[in-house]
Amino acid sequence: MFSKSNNTQTLWVGLSFLAVGLILGMLLSNGALTQNTGDTQQDPTDQVDPDKLETVSVSEDNDASIGEATAPVTIVEFSDFQCPYCDSFYTNSLPSILSNYVDKGIVRIVFRDFPLPSHPQASLAAQSAECVRAKTTDEDTNAAYFAMHDLLFENQMNWSGKSDAKEILVALAKDNLNTDIQTCLDTEEMKAEVEADYVAGKSYGISGTPSFFINGKKLVGAWPYAVFEKVIEAVR
Repeated sequence: MFSKSNNTQTLWVGLSFLAVGLILGMLLSNGALTQNTGDTQQDPTDQVDPDKLETVSVSEDNDASIGEATAPVTIVEFSDFQCPYCDSFYTNSLPSILSNYVDKGIVRIVFRDFPLPSHPQASLAAQSAECVRAKTTDEDTNAAYFAMHDLLFENQMNWSGKSDAKEILVALAKDNLNTDIQTCLDTEEMKAEVEADYVAGKSYGISGTPSFFINGKKLVGAWPYAVFEKVIEAVR
């Protein structure tokens, strides 16, 4: 048995470790340890040096893209429709990339699937977007794909984690895009396409989403727009 003094010492040691853990937890942001200077955090752009990012030769496969084919910068994005960080990128950083770079012919974005095993509806959601692309009667299949891409992120809370996710996704495509993807999902017609993207992503060293290859420069995480701007400007 421990004496009273030993019990007190043990309690203080345990509380000290708990305090250190809480402090480290508060300093963790976007998967990286940030430094506090006074009342402000370190500028995220200071945490990313384009010259030090790993360069990887990445295939675009035959996946959907948005932007001019002649754009000097290509971003290959590996994403998971059920991932909250991917949704954060879609909401907070992508709009500025589209308006400042894609719409001006500077950047083209290729979207590839990386449904994490921990997200049970992620593959189904990815298949639904591929089904819309495959079933569209429009000439621009990329536009059809990204219309479903947007719906999936904007309605993530409505289908993510739901037992009737398939029915919800079918209704999203039918009601908003006038595209019937029921049979495509039932037969898992596009499952192999989604799985092929996942296998490719693993071969490029991807373990989490979102992950980006900006002219081959590997950038992992839902960074603020300023970080993407810094890397794009460095490689264009």
